[in-house]
Amino acid sequence: MGDFNTDLLTPHSSRSSKLLHIVESVGLHILPLQATHHNVDVEDTWLDLILTSAPSLVFSHGQHFAPAFSYHDLIFISYVLKPPKPPAKTLHMRCFGRLDVEKLCMDASKINWNSVVSASTVDEKIEALNEAILRLYDVHAPIKKVKLKRPPAPWMTIGVRIAMRRRDRAFGKFRKDRCDENWTLYKVARNRCNQMIRNAKRRFILSNISSSSPANIWKFLGTLGIGKRQRCEFQKTIGLDDINFHFVSNSPLDHQTKRLTIEHLMGLPRPDIDLFQFSPVAMDEIKKTILSIKSNAVGCDNISRRMIIFILDHILPVISHIINFSLDSGDFPSLWRKAYVIPLQKITNPTLSNHLRPISILPFLSKVFEACVHKQLSQFISCHNLLSPLQSGFRPGHSTVSALLKVTGDIRAGIEDTKVTVLVLVDFSNAFNTISHDLLISILSLSMVSPEALDWFSSYLRGRQQSVRIDELSSSWLDLHAGVPQGGILSPLLFSIFINLITQDLQSAYHLYADDLQLYTQASIDNISTAMDIINRDLEYIKNWSDRFGLVVNPSKCQAIIIGSRRMIHRLKTVALPPIFFNSTGIQLCSTVKDLGLLIDSTLSWKDQATTVSQKVTGTLRSLYRLKNFLPSAIKAMLVQSLIFPLIDYGDVCYFDLNADLLNKYHRLLNNCIRFIFNLRKYDHVSTYRSQLKWLPIRQRRSLRALTTLYSILMSPTSCSYLSPYFQLLSASHERNLRSTNNLLLLCPSHSSGLVHSSFHIQSILLWNALPLEIRTASNRNAFKMKVREYLTNKLADSS
Repeated sequence: MGDFNTDLLTPHSSRSSKLLHIVESVGLHILPLQATHHNVDVEDTWLDLILTSAPSLVFSHGQHFAPAFSYHDLIFISYVLKPPKPPAKTLHMRCFGRLDVEKLCMDASKINWNSVVSASTVDEKIEALNEAILRLYDVHAPIKKVKLKRPPAPWMTIGVRIAMRRRDRAFGKFRKDRCDENWTLYKVARNRCNQMIRNAKRRFILSNISSSSPANIWKFLGTLGIGKRQRCEFQKTIGLDDINFHFVSNSPLDHQTKRLTIEHLMGLPRPDIDLFQFSPVAMDEIKKTILSIKSNAVGCDNISRRMIIFILDHILPVISHIINFSLDSGDFPSLWRKAYVIPLQKITNPTLSNHLRPISILPFLSKVFEACVHKQLSQFISCHNLLSPLQSGFRPGHSTVSALLKVTGDIRAGIEDTKVTVLVLVDFSNAFNTISHDLLISILSLSMVSPEALDWFSSYLRGRQQSVRIDELSSSWLDLHAGVPQGGILSPLLFSIFINLITQDLQSAYHLYADDLQLYTQASIDNISTAMDIINRDLEYIKNWSDRFGLVVNPSKCQAIIIGSRRMIHRLKTVALPPIFFNSTGIQLCSTVKDLGLLIDSTLSWKDQATTVSQKVTGTLRSLYRLKNFLPSAIKAMLVQSLIFPLIDYGDVCYFDLNADLLNKYHRLLNNCIRFIFNLRKYDHVSTYRSQLKWLPIRQRRSLRALTTLYSILMSPTSCSYLSPYFQLLSASHERNLRSTNNLLLLCPSHSSGLVHSSFHIQSILLWNALPLEIRTASNRNAFKMKVREYLTNKLADSS
């Protein structure tokens, strides 16, 4: 807060605009005030500003008139601070520190598993398995009570304490006798103490990150406030039972509507394919699945991944027996249908249940089982093309970026044809948790899942319970009557199968990413009303479909935008546009929408996207700078690559047409990261240090990702089919057997506008064709990426 010598009462002046842009780009907010500078000779001005990075923590702010001693008002702010640290917590944890793995495995090999094999039901088998595993570990790694309290600063040493006492005594002596000699003695003691504290902190941090695994390094950095916050901190006034009730609450589909929808599904034509049947799951596949799942969370069976891994060879036959027995009997274990739910906060200081979102913790072995079933079902769905090719959610070779490439590519093609695109982003509320089990089973039947497999899926979905858990406090268990399991490996695939039917009768173009539905249609300016009518008819169809299938659309969170060239958007201002409605609720046209994490504006200028990236990167760097003197360069580089590069890189292949100012903004962000790593000053050159890190400049980084994406599209058998038609081999465009037949050059489509020239498919083709043949013919994606990086680095060195 202070005097910025810029009058924000005239926000459109060049000086005010520049200041507002700087403030916005670093993620700060200006708190509103009246004029703060008063002079009888000139008009009142607003020069004194209060800036904050967290407006939600501002309790009050304002200004006081002070004519007796200043032309400026006194400005003030009252900030909400965190409450005192919580009391110590007591947890019960297994002690693996002194575990003798050899003795553990020896005792595991002596276990008689006949009680599991001879049990008549899958629940009895699970009970016998769990009892044997827990009894074994109670001997070798017993549960102990651990009291968690915040210890003294771990870097504090006896020498530091002595230096702090000397500093405090010197300051006390100076307060009694404020002479220069005492002040000099205090400064010497203070500086020596500060140096010892810095060195102690540096040694402590280095000792924790020098020899640890990456997981332990991130865990330690989390204690320093770096990375995502994992724990949920909220007011004690929110009861765990209230939170759980909120999480399970949904509006069930009424019986009559459900019956009519099932009858409708039974009347739909079925594909002419063989029925899906479960195949026995081999032990090798189960072992591979167990080793591939890295989650260490412990479910309600109190068995962790680590406990399974230690004795895997001894219990693998038993796990295989239980999984195959469950598939044959069509009965999913009831214990594996129970989940602990960890509430995570949506906002900084949650005070209500709807400020939280759930993360489910399922038993580890249930995830293994789901992964085995997922493999079989996904292969069946993929082999018979039962999902819309325009569903990009949770499919190999597909991503949010591939979905954005498709949609933005279509928008650019429309502008090439002098058309505008009406885009509507449809928001489903809590979609995964509102699916009717009966309807999902009917849709699986329509997808040619056998009756025996349907029995298993019905058992898997029904009879589920959940309890909210924080540390060792738990809510009561509540039944779940709808939805697919939160955190389940099968859940995304089952949801994709369920929502797939919504696309059958849409008139507009569309794209799905799980429950994110994008509707868009194109028209000339003269026919824009027709395009809006098509969108409204599709929204009405979606409303009717959602009512019949039990999903809920939140029209207040739906977004709409019209995208075109600057000239076309300017012409639209003179056209009376019909409104867009969902269930009689208007959807306001926006100038910018957030689509799968990418900010798209009405002219594809990407200014808002660049500004938002700048805010996030600057905020992250600001938090990292607190530790710049305590972390080695290698760790700081790791932090930048993990926390900042994803922000800079996400979706950048969608906007090759960044103007020079925005591209320079990205360059400055990358340079700031390098300065943080090497403790450079603001105007120090960074090219040498960037080469030392073997990092590419922004333009070359984007080229590398574009080429790697193109390689996957061309070579991967699971690549998204909706992008493949953009790319055709040059040799396929003619019938003659020319020298270019085997050189993998691509045909560049003809185009006239700069907007299409800046699209991914044109720019990636130009980059691809410029590569040497040995790179284009690389044997796999990793080898291709390495060769492209080397090629771009050498090319950059030659040009400098």
